[in-house]
Amino acid sequence: MKHLYLIRHGKSDWHADHATDKERPLNHRGREDARKVGAYLKRASVHPGRVLCSSALRTRQTLDILSDAAGWRSEVHMEDALYLADPDAVIGFIKSQPTGIDTLAIVGHQPFTGIVASYFLGNRYLEVPTACVIGIEFDATDWDRITEEQGRLLMHLLPRRLG
Repeated sequence: MKHLYLIRHGKSDWHADHATDKERPLNHRGREDARKVGAYLKRASVHPGRVLCSSALRTRQTLDILSDAAGWRSEVHMEDALYLADPDAVIGFIKSQPTGIDTLAIVGHQPFTGIVASYFLGNRYLEVPTACVIGIEFDATDWDRITEEQGRLLMHLLPRRLG
């Protein structure tokens, strides 16, 4: 079995002083949602062996806060290519993961988070607000063998439902 968790970054601060979109930080709500989501993932015993994270500041901050709250000790790879990534490229990243990684998390952006989830879930539409987590399970032993519509939805976590 392979498990994939697609995580959209927390709410960002459009009013913060930053030079580029890539340097936009989280706002207060984004930090709080990342903490709540991380605490939930800890209670749900979600512990990825590897995390791929966009190199944008808001995704890195989301990962730092979330992984601290979740108690993750995952292998982390910062990926410039995940900033503004094409969904096909993200699927390529997923399919290229080593067989020994059974649980993979990707911290990134819209629209690729929703499109990739839809691809693996039979074109099912899911709402993907900030700090959303979509968990998908595959009956596969190798990442390169997962295919379109093969996934089963494990989790569709919306931070607003966490109180």
